[in-house]
Amino acid sequence: MDKGVTVNIPYLNGFDDLRSVEDISKVLDGQERRQIKYAPWSEGGELPRASFALAYGNEDIYLKYYVTEHTLKAEYSKFNDPVFKDSCVEFFIAFNGDEKYYNLEFNCTGTSRVQYGQHKTGRTFLPASLLKTIKHQTRVKTSAEGNIDWELTLCIPKKVFKYHPALLLEKSKARVNFYKCGDGLPQPHFLCWNKIEAQKPEFHLSRFFKEIIFSPQTV
Repeated sequence: MDKGVTVNIPYLNGFDDLRSVEDISKVLDGQERRQIKYAPWSEGGELPRASFALAYGNEDIYLKYYVTEHTLKAEYSKFNDPVFKDSCVEFFIAFNGDEKYYNLEFNCTGTSRVQYGQHKTGRTFLPASLLKTIKHQTRVKTSAEGNIDWELTLCIPKKVFKYHPALLLEKSKARVNFYKCGDGLPQPHFLCWNKIEAQKPEFHLSRFFKEIIFSPQTV
C-alpha cells in the first residue's frame, strides 16, 4: 500500500440525528469497502476475509466491519475484557499528529476494550461509562460454503476519545490501522489493513499507521 496516499473519509450529513444503528448500517453498506487483507504472519491455510467501511458525522465516527471466517468465538462480555482472544476486529487511531493513540477492540457481539497511550505497555483503559455510549449492531449468518459471515456496525461518539475533549473531525488528519484477529481461536490469525513489517504479530506499531483526512462537510 502506498503510504503517500491519504485516504479521504466521507461526511454523512444529518446522520447524527438517527437513533437507529440499523439505519447507519444500511448507509455504510453504500460506502467504499476497504479490505483488511495483509497477513504478514500467516503460516498457511485459509484465512478469514475482512473489510470495513468508515464515515463520520458531527458527533460520531461510523464504522462497519464485514467478516467471513470458519469459527465464531464470543467468550467475553464485560467492558475491557480481552476480546482479542475472541473473533475480534480492531481500530487504532492517533489524532492530529499525537504520538499517543487509541486502540478500540471489539468481539463479534460488540463487547469493547479501549485504551489510550503511546506504546503497547503502560496504556490507560477508558472507563465503562464511556464505552457504554458506543452503539453497535451485530448480524451473523452461515454462508453457503459453511463459513460464518458476520457484520458489526459501530457508532462511536467523539466523547469516547476523552483525551481529546475539543476534537473537531472535519478537515482534520489522523493516522489509523484496522485489524482482524482471533488470538484464542483454533487457528489464530492476525490481519491488518495497512501492512506491518515485524517478526511476530504486533499491532501496536504506530509507525505503520496510515494517514486519513476527514473530508469537508457538505450541505
